[in-house]
Amino acid sequence: MPRRPTHLLLPLAVVVGAALAAPLRADAQETVPVPPAIDRTDMSPWELPVRPPLCNEAQLAMGDVRACVVLGSNDPATRGWASPPAPLSGDANGWVWNGYSYSGSPALIEWETTIISENAQRLDRVRAGRLQTNIGAATLFEGFLAEVIAGGYRLNDASGYGYRCTAGSGGWDCPSGNPSGLSLHSWGLAIDINGGTNPVITLRDPDGGNACAVPMVTDMPQWVIQTAEKWGLYWGGYGWSGDCLSPDDVRESSYRDPPHFEFRGTPEAAERIARFNLRNDPTLGCYDVIDADGTERLRCNHDFTVEAGWRVAIDPQAPQGAVAAVVNLTATGGAEHGFLTLESCAARPAGMPATSNVNYERGHDVANLATVTLDPDGRFCIYHDTVVHAIVDVIGFIVNADDAIDDVAWFSPVDPIRVGDTRKREVCLRDGRCESGPVSAREVATIPISGDSAVLANLTVTDNHASGYVSAADCALFDGDVPEWSNLNYSGENARANLAIIDTSTSGAACAYTWADTHLIVDVLGTIGDEGLGWMPVEAERVLDTRRCDEARCAHAVAAGEVIQLDLGDGTDAAIVNVTATGAASDGFATLAACSTLRAVTAMPITSTVNVDRGSTAANMAVAADDGSGVCLWASTPMHLIVDVQATLVDDHIFGFVGSDPSRVYDGRRGG
Repeated sequence: MPRRPTHLLLPLAVVVGAALAAPLRADAQETVPVPPAIDRTDMSPWELPVRPPLCNEAQLAMGDVRACVVLGSNDPATRGWASPPAPLSGDANGWVWNGYSYSGSPALIEWETTIISENAQRLDRVRAGRLQTNIGAATLFEGFLAEVIAGGYRLNDASGYGYRCTAGSGGWDCPSGNPSGLSLHSWGLAIDINGGTNPVITLRDPDGGNACAVPMVTDMPQWVIQTAEKWGLYWGGYGWSGDCLSPDDVRESSYRDPPHFEFRGTPEAAERIARFNLRNDPTLGCYDVIDADGTERLRCNHDFTVEAGWRVAIDPQAPQGAVAAVVNLTATGGAEHGFLTLESCAARPAGMPATSNVNYERGHDVANLATVTLDPDGRFCIYHDTVVHAIVDVIGFIVNADDAIDDVAWFSPVDPIRVGDTRKREVCLRDGRCESGPVSAREVATIPISGDSAVLANLTVTDNHASGYVSAADCALFDGDVPEWSNLNYSGENARANLAIIDTSTSGAACAYTWADTHLIVDVLGTIGDEGLGWMPVEAERVLDTRRCDEARCAHAVAAGEVIQLDLGDGTDAAIVNVTATGAASDGFATLAACSTLRAVTAMPITSTVNVDRGSTAANMAVAADDGSGVCLWASTPMHLIVDVQATLVDDHIFGFVGSDPSRVYDGRRGG
């Protein structure tokens, strides 16, 4: 038989579908009932079943069909499924009857190789490759079987795809050639399991009474059927149209097909049901992955890992008018060194992106503030260079001022000003105590920033003796609990820096929480308020890479104490940029500032932009503002410097900043 698509099963991994349309909006008048409890301890056969109600639009829109049955039209073509070849059509020699079905006939090669998939993993006694189902519904059938096997139900046999008609069409071999007589097995939308202990039968009361009250023969407990319904599958043990809905109904006869399960919904419903169940399985990590060609797939695994090369789609819950998100991006648990890139989810050439936002080393946690444009659906993607967990905390959005609901703020850059350094002064805690030395672990210290607006500040930690993180925000947001967001992650004694937007409009004061003892240094780079420049988001563009040759220099590192000028592009006087330092000859830092400031330096700048360890790579967002002398970079030790523009700052007030309380919208360690 021709090779069919292989579908990945739950114990290993799951890949669900292609691009999914925008979620359906459930009618406000329709509610989703509370699902029934599934008691897997009761193994008694369900011989007198009561069929649940049909699913309403709200349940189908959510994909939560645990409290209902999916029972649409019996004609899959009217529900949007691709149609198999009509029986006995075309060359008569293309059809071969094997005594049970036409499966494997030459006329069915294309259908079977493109639409019908095989199970990749063994299902109890059913070997890999023995269960064939429609590729668009395979996750439903295999998810159901994997779950009931795990619950203790013994699966002795299972069959799915078989190209044949129903017996009611004049014979299973389709003598009429009428496609309307095709069984759902021909579409790969039905399976039969454990036929020997679940015989198909027409029930009648021997005394001529109610057939609905006659028990049928089955080895399936109620929880097995409830699990099937959770995956959108209709059980033949209920019978079909006009049959018994419960033992209280009155019928002279009742046709029961207990080994049979079928899917009677649309391809979109199959996708939603699969997504709902996989997303709500606590043992699975599931990620919306966008292929390079723009195809979206839900990929799930038990390892809760994003693989190298995946682009994971993130929904930051953008407000009306948003065109870009300002986020803190953290990489943690990297198996090897690599980088993360924020980018559009649109189709693009295969391979790695040309820019980066976060560079990480094996076993080190690293964070960086970033600006990323949003797609028309309000999302952006994270490209993973190697296996690593990404975490996204939203700080605010860049919005169209005409469409914004909230007040829009503008940015005023300033020459970097060091406003706090715990190596040189006391630290004051929120309870009023002031101590000399570093900020103590699990303490909330005040930051010397105040006012009724927001600032863009560079946070640096140093002399820390354990791994940890810093969370900075308005003091009102620290209520005694461990913050659920972070601005800066650090490891060991290494110095680390990251930009942060700190809004003090609620309490008029800024605070910082640190997980471990560390010194904290704060440099203010600008204010965000009623006056200033507008933000113009752009697709990230690399404007400097000293590892490459250009007109000014050719592939050699910036020397210690050297000042090099940065070209932001024609007509750009100010921009939000990502500065990456790599290949440093020793532990050191780089500073981005106006050329006039750096050229006047006789020893070293009093502020830093990015701190880097010897031989490693580090990145930080910064503001490049030209005061007329140009924008320059200074290095404390020989290193290569890379600069990517993320947004430009312009006089036009078309796009402005709308801040929000820091909120975690994605955590790859938890499956998205």
